[in-house]
Amino acid sequence: MSKPTALIVEDDRDIVALFRHVLDVAGYQTEIMLNGKEAMSRLEGFQPNIVLLDLQLPGMSGIEILSRMRADDRLKNVPVVVITAYAPYADSLPVEPDLLLLKPVDIHQLSSLVQRLQATQGGLSESVHDKVTGLYTFPFFKIRLTFALERIKQAEFRQFGVLFADVSKINELKLKMPPEEVNSFFRKLADHFKATLRPTDTMAWSLDNEFFLTLIEEIPSPEVPLRIAGRVRDSMRKFLETNDYGMNLRTNLGVLLCDFEYEDINQILRDIDIARSYLREGLYTNPSVFDRGMLQKK
Repeated sequence: MSKPTALIVEDDRDIVALFRHVLDVAGYQTEIMLNGKEAMSRLEGFQPNIVLLDLQLPGMSGIEILSRMRADDRLKNVPVVVITAYAPYADSLPVEPDLLLLKPVDIHQLSSLVQRLQATQGGLSESVHDKVTGLYTFPFFKIRLTFALERIKQAEFRQFGVLFADVSKINELKLKMPPEEVNSFFRKLADHFKATLRPTDTMAWSLDNEFFLTLIEEIPSPEVPLRIAGRVRDSMRKFLETNDYGMNLRTNLGVLLCDFEYEDINQILRDIDIARSYLREGLYTNPSVFDRGMLQKK
């Protein structure tokens, strides 16, 4: 299996050497670009697994590179870590990167990030979209989840949420229907899952475990994710009411609130599985909001 690739776009050779060392240790094959215009030319025929991007570059600014990447269908999903010495940029970038690090970069923070990304290597080696539902694939969702966790580790007062939804009696349904009808069912159900969410949200389908997920990036209060989950439940319920096949199908929805105390995404995914099982058993109302403390007490 080939190594994942990282493109470092930075004109400070000392910083380049430091980043390259961290990425090499993490198992990445690295390429270095010292000039912004040359980096953009390289990206025209190259899709790395991650880009580390300085904003102040000769030839073309990092802001312009980021904007062009996000406007390019081939590159828009490539994770970008922006690195800058200018703190005001953090709140004024016209296009949002996956993560913003301020110089001098904490090398332990960067090392921790790339170690977490090791678990998601290969997320961009195939299509990031599921063929049946059109949503993001689970491997790609884990990449986005990794960056969401890293962001809140930089701001310990923040939270994000993972909304999850699955349908009861799926295995029974699959036994009653031919594969093409099952795929059509999931495709239409996915449309109802995303109908009340924002088009820019990271919405995914876990093929192996057959449930939907999306990131809720900003949570001003616990009531907000509960309202969002309620709208998604109602939309999916409307579809199931007319496509029940006499099976009393229902959708279970929940939101896991995530904070900086989660060490890695495996802990988050474990807690989502626990919360899903509680909803299936009817131990909580549908939908419900969970947090790490609630699930540890059970």
